[in-house]
Amino acid sequence: MFRFAVAVAATLTSLLIVDGALVDGAVSGRGERGGLDDGIVAQGRLVGSGKYVEIYELGVNIDPSFLKIMEDVYERVETVTGLKLDTATLGLKVRVYVSDQVRISHVWKAYEHPSDPRAIIFLNPRVYSGAMSGTNATHIHELTHLFTWRYKSHTLREGIAHYVALKIIPGADVGPNPGRESAPDVPLDILEHLGTTKSPPGWLATNPVRRAAYYFASYRFVNYLVEMKGMENFLKLYVSENPEIAIGNLYGMSREEAVQAAFRARPS
Repeated sequence: MFRFAVAVAATLTSLLIVDGALVDGAVSGRGERGGLDDGIVAQGRLVGSGKYVEIYELGVNIDPSFLKIMEDVYERVETVTGLKLDTATLGLKVRVYVSDQVRISHVWKAYEHPSDPRAIIFLNPRVYSGAMSGTNATHIHELTHLFTWRYKSHTLREGIAHYVALKIIPGADVGPNPGRESAPDVPLDILEHLGTTKSPPGWLATNPVRRAAYYFASYRFVNYLVEMKGMENFLKLYVSENPEIAIGNLYGMSREEAVQAAFRARPS
């Protein structure tokens, strides 16, 4: 069992509940969650439109300057990843909906986004407020999901989104994790998910402490891989059909060895 800096479980739980980690449907992306998202898209009011991004509001008042923030981070995601948005598939502009009806921030269809890929992001008011103040980078995490929408490994998907977010706003809150290197112990079953093509665990929507550990572990693993051999090499792993085999060819070690090394290494 790998141990990190001590975290206060109650603090993590309160952060996650505020951010809607207990909401059902966020993992599946459809059902009640999908119907709610359809309604937000239908009712959202356009606040502003830029070169890359459109901002919409529903049930909240959004400062028009948020458009510039999103336009700036769009370009910075391009710089950090070296990728361009797949506009042929996703559409020419990213549509960002900020609404009091959103409990957990997510992309269109959440974990099922590749089944119906669209450049749509849903943010809750807390994440929006943190983006405006520079203390929360969840908007960057979700934007990175659009740039990396084709994936085989869910943990690599979440890990790279977290990595890019913290490269752009170091020390910020991201998704279920507060802006510091702290988390409960990472259980063995989570470590066994890292770098594999296993489906997201069902408890991601119901267990806030394990969710935090899962996202943190995904980031820690990706951080090690990117810092070890660069973004270009990592993206080869990211798009590979079988990352468990590809990691040996690209990094000269097995997946298990890479996981062990990632949790021994001091994060950059």
